[in-house]
Amino acid sequence: MTVSIAARDPSTDQYGVAVASAFPAVGAVCPWVSEKGAVATQSWDAGADYGDPLVSLLDRGLSLPAAAKALIAERSGSAGLQLHGIDAEGNTYVHTGEKCIEHAGHAVGEHYTVAGDLLAGPDVIDATADAFECATGRFTDRLLTALEASEAAGGDTRGDTLSAALLVHAEPSKLYHNLRVDTPGSPVSDLREAYEGAVETERSMDDDEMERFWGDSVPDSIREYTLRY
Repeated sequence: MTVSIAARDPSTDQYGVAVASAFPAVGAVCPWVSEKGAVATQSWDAGADYGDPLVSLLDRGLSLPAAAKALIAERSGSAGLQLHGIDAEGNTYVHTGEKCIEHAGHAVGEHYTVAGDLLAGPDVIDATADAFECATGRFTDRLLTALEASEAAGGDTRGDTLSAALLVHAEPSKLYHNLRVDTPGSPVSDLREAYEGAVETERSMDDDEMERFWGDSVPDSIREYTLRY
């Protein structure tokens, strides 16, 4: 099972993906973000062979539907692919190949897409979408709330989630924009815990704290660190 949500926050121009899976290290395979979009690749045929060229094409100005269709046409395993996301123009794209294991499906809403396979049923997709639409607060919080709703709705038919991840492109970068949990057991709730810890660490790294160590001339490289995506 993998279930994911890819979304854009138009108020902040942030892009993000939250994902949970019965596959280990899903954060290395599924989520892809850039300053021009958010994409998730999952199921049988997924990973960097899709993600890297997709975000590169988005950054060069190609729409997500055009980029995804061109890439899928070149791949022999695309019948086993789920791919979905959103670009900077608000264009969405969803693909669930015929070889994805039931229950497999996807949904499209305002500024987001959801997809999953090997799910307990269609309610998992619906619950994920509904939770994102109803959630308030920080964009990252809304993504995690949606992921938590997918698990509460039944998640994987086997009930053995192994990994979860949150990946967000934003300026400025924050520690809680790139998080992974690769420990079996309760990776979704562990991801929330890791997120809350990262948020608290960011709060502690305010200007007063930095100036206490550096004085009045805090180096720009410390104030404006960036994350690897």
